[in-house]
Amino acid sequence: MTTRTLPNRRSTRNAVSSREAAHWESEASCREVGGDAFFIESKAGIQRARAVCVKCPVLVECLLNQQVKDKGNRTYQWGVGGGLSAVQRRVLAVEALLGNRPNLVMARLLVSPQWSYRLRNLSSARWSLDGVVQGLREDGLMVDLVTVRVAVWWLGGEGSRLARGRHWRHQLRDHLDLIVALREKGARFLDIAVFFGVPEVNGAKAVSELLLAVAAEKEMAA
Repeated sequence: MTTRTLPNRRSTRNAVSSREAAHWESEASCREVGGDAFFIESKAGIQRARAVCVKCPVLVECLLNQQVKDKGNRTYQWGVGGGLSAVQRRVLAVEALLGNRPNLVMARLLVSPQWSYRLRNLSSARWSLDGVVQGLREDGLMVDLVTVRVAVWWLGGEGSRLARGRHWRHQLRDHLDLIVALREKGARFLDIAVFFGVPEVNGAKAVSELLLAVAAEKEMAA
C-alpha cells in the first residue's frame, strides 16, 4: 500500500485562511439547526450536536475559531464547538502544553467516508490510542496520537490516553513522567485528570496522591 504523507501545518493554515477570506461561517451546517442544540450538556445532546459538526464543510475552521474563544475565557467553557465538547477542548489545551497540536486536515480525512469505517474498527479492536495510531500507520497514514484522538472524538469515541482492560488508577503511575511534566508546565490536577480521560474529581485526587507518594518515597530514599 502506498504511503500517504501527513499534510503539514502550512497546508492547514492555508486552508483556514482561504475559508476566512470567504466568510466561512456562512457555510456552517449549524446555521440550519439553531445554536441552542449545541449547548445541551447531556451525553445524547452532545452526540447529536457532534453529528451535525462532523458533516459540516467548515468543521476545521470552526474548531480553530472556538479554541481562540476558549483561550479568552479559561474559567467558563460550555457547549459543543468544532465538533468537540468543552472538556475535550480543555484536553487539547493540555496537549498543547506538551507541544502536541493536532493536524486537523488529517483528522478531517480520518472521519471522511474513506477512512471512518477503518477508524471505528481500529478503535474497537485496539486496546489503546497508541494501538489505533499503529494500525493507521500500518495502513500508510503518517498520523500522530493527538490527531487520531481528535478524529476519535469526532466519531463519538472516548479517545482516552489510557488503555482499556486495567483500572485507570493503576495506570497513572505508568505515566508518572508525563504527569510531572504537565505539573511543571502549570497544568492543574483537574486538567491532568481530563487529559488522561478519567473522572475529574477522583482523577485529580488520585494524581495529587500519586505525586505526594512519590515525593515521600524519594525523601525516604535520600
